[in-house]
Amino acid sequence: MKRGQAMVETLIAVLAIMMIFFGAYQLSRMVAARTLLDHAAARAARAKAVGFNDFMCEKSARVAMIPVAGARIWPEEDGFNEASRVPIYLTAEDWTFANGVLDYEYWHTMDFDVRSGAGVAPIAESSVFLSTPDFDMEGRAQMESHFPFYMYDQGR
Repeated sequence: MKRGQAMVETLIAVLAIMMIFFGAYQLSRMVAARTLLDHAAARAARAKAVGFNDFMCEKSARVAMIPVAGARIWPEEDGFNEASRVPIYLTAEDWTFANGVLDYEYWHTMDFDVRSGAGVAPIAESSVFLSTPDFDMEGRAQMESHFPFYMYDQGR
């Protein structure tokens, strides 16, 4: 009878430890995703602050969130150097070409918003929302935008 009792106690202890471990693992994934989404939003705000259009801002945000973007859809796993495709992706002039260079599973579930204010203290703001099967999360960022001052100095 004592052998069965020890086995049940061990099973309960192992299950409790495993639940704690997997909970900590999921929490760490969510913290990493939130950090990367804030970084992606900051990259988009930075791109807007220096005068890039919304298309370029969204591409900058997508590249910054590659570590949480899920499985690569295109190109398929062929042992290619991913870092060599990012500059080509960023120079794409439309989504058709960009998605033909690099594409990830959750890039299409991403919602993106970027704004730029004018006036005495212009601010570029961006928010990036990502939806995955495990969680929905949003990253936000603000940055001072000085490009209007430079454009006015050049007579534009």
